[in-house]
Amino acid sequence: MAIVKMKKTAVIGMDSVREELLSALMELGAVQLTEPDKTMGSAGSESEGQAENDSENRVTALDVEINRTALALETLQKYSTEKSPLFATRRTMKKSEFARILTEKETILAHVDGILQLNDEIHRLKEAENRKRADLAAVRPWLGYDLPLDLSRTQRTCIDLGVIPAAADMEKLMNRVCEDRDAVYLQEVNRDKDLYYLIVITLKEEREEVLNLLKQHGYTPLPFTGFAGTAADSLVQLTEEIEELQRRCAQAEDQVRSLQDLRMDIECLYDQLIMERDQERIKSKLLKTGRTFCLEGWIPEPCTEAARQLFDRFQCCYAFRDPQEDEAVPVLLQNGGAAWPFEGITEMYSLPDYRSVDPTRSLSLFYAMFFGIMLSDAGYGIIIAAACFIILKRFPLEGMTSKMIRMFFYCGLSTIFWGALFGGWFGDFFQVAAQVIFNREITVKPLWFNPTEDPTRLLIWSLVFGVVHIFFGMGIKAVMLIREGKWLDAVCDIFSWYMVIVGLAMWLGGSSISPALSKPGMYVAAAGAALILLTGGRSKKGIGRVIGGLSSLYDITSYLSDILSYARLLALGLATGVIAQVVNLMGSLAGGGAVGTLVLLFAFVIGHTFNLAINALGAFVHSCRLQYIEFFGKFYEDGGEEFAPFRKNTKYVRLINDTDGGKK
Repeated sequence: MAIVKMKKTAVIGMDSVREELLSALMELGAVQLTEPDKTMGSAGSESEGQAENDSENRVTALDVEINRTALALETLQKYSTEKSPLFATRRTMKKSEFARILTEKETILAHVDGILQLNDEIHRLKEAENRKRADLAAVRPWLGYDLPLDLSRTQRTCIDLGVIPAAADMEKLMNRVCEDRDAVYLQEVNRDKDLYYLIVITLKEEREEVLNLLKQHGYTPLPFTGFAGTAADSLVQLTEEIEELQRRCAQAEDQVRSLQDLRMDIECLYDQLIMERDQERIKSKLLKTGRTFCLEGWIPEPCTEAARQLFDRFQCCYAFRDPQEDEAVPVLLQNGGAAWPFEGITEMYSLPDYRSVDPTRSLSLFYAMFFGIMLSDAGYGIIIAAACFIILKRFPLEGMTSKMIRMFFYCGLSTIFWGALFGGWFGDFFQVAAQVIFNREITVKPLWFNPTEDPTRLLIWSLVFGVVHIFFGMGIKAVMLIREGKWLDAVCDIFSWYMVIVGLAMWLGGSSISPALSKPGMYVAAAGAALILLTGGRSKKGIGRVIGGLSSLYDITSYLSDILSYARLLALGLATGVIAQVVNLMGSLAGGGAVGTLVLLFAFVIGHTFNLAINALGAFVHSCRLQYIEFFGKFYEDGGEEFAPFRKNTKYVRLINDTDGGKK
């Protein structure tokens, strides 16, 4: 249960070493800087405010450069022909190499400008192509119209092109328009399921009247401004223009692809800009006078000696102290060995309070155990463990991704263990395959028992595992109470429930083991219930004590509900095994021979892939649920804030010392 102890540090130094000290702190990566007490800086000068403004302006300028660089990298990635890796990882690079690349910073910035210009040109060409395609779609319905599209009038007439909804009665509309008018020409050029495409030729003096009449029936004019020649001429011209735009766009994209070799340099520039921005931002958390500065922060206790040496090197005045009772202290978890990957499960829920306990070591064993029982097939476990092992060997994973892959590796090993105990090897595939392919019967015996043949036994053991899990959580709570000096609370609120639950189990189920367990179990349960009833309302007065005791005893329903929740171990374990057997049965329906073998193998690949995916997801989710609700609910105090030290938060490059191998 490893929550790293923190120390609060305060440092005062000369302003002449401020930049170097901040760079050294970023290199150390072990101090989370905080806002100092602003009352200490009430005597600050105008130069301090000017310095803060300069720092903010510098941060804004760096953010602009970071966004431009990120867009350049996105452009390179978008038009790259390289296959993206399964897991994106940072490139390991020596610090001297990183520094050498950044000596050409101005050249890299010029390349960024060039890539962004190409990106702008590609967008401009695609927008122009979209406009041309829209014009092309507008022209196509008018291919049967043989007059120039831009011809809108003659000496005495007006020519209008437009559309009207297909629901209109065209014959009736034409009769109404032409009624009492000899000089009106209305012709349908084309139609589709939504619209009629019409030519309307009228005398100039009658144009407005005719169009108003048509608009009453949904007529919409389509002025073809900017078009020359007939619709057929425009179609040819637009097609040629679209092809030219596509050609120019392809050329620009090829130019971007030819710049892929610049990606590493631009990534280095991006990470450098991020570090510069972070260093400028941190300056706002410093207090300054004319010649000195002050900073405060949190540092893990194991790192204090390294920090002392750093502060001494810059001739700073500094002090370390323990956290005060009312201070919000950042939380850093530190678990070694097989427990470390399971920190991801704790972090997905919420970090523990600094003054509480880290549940990672406790939950790691139970989580892997429950995952294995729920998936319960050794074949699936081999696939999961092997896949995770290959990923870990092939990719230098970091952070949460690394934790989760390593966690699933251990869960795969657990699945192999429990699958072997239950006799699950892709269900009963080997028995079925021997019958279908070789016409022989073989038996694969479980090392313990087969849950599909004896589900009641697995249910009993699931509830037993649940009681152990819950008791473990209650035990952690008891230890926490004892450390606080609350011995009475530990006895009355924790150990009394041990007596009740164990006593009930002995009383109600002990006879299946030995009849001699029933009567002692009844007495133990009664003694525990009496203790709860008498002490449950001890913090209250008068009748409140009696009511409090009854209320506390009523919590037995909550404990029973929690214990029954572990029946999901049986449910998911059976689901995996039964579905696997059904898949194998379906694969065997074609009988023996070559055809039957192919059908069996096809069903094996498709069916077991689906079964593994859906039940591995179920095992992951329900194992989390058992930790978060049944286990954490007994002792966990969350609400901790993650420790966020001032360090090099690079995205693309993992910097190492020239002589230290993999050390950052």
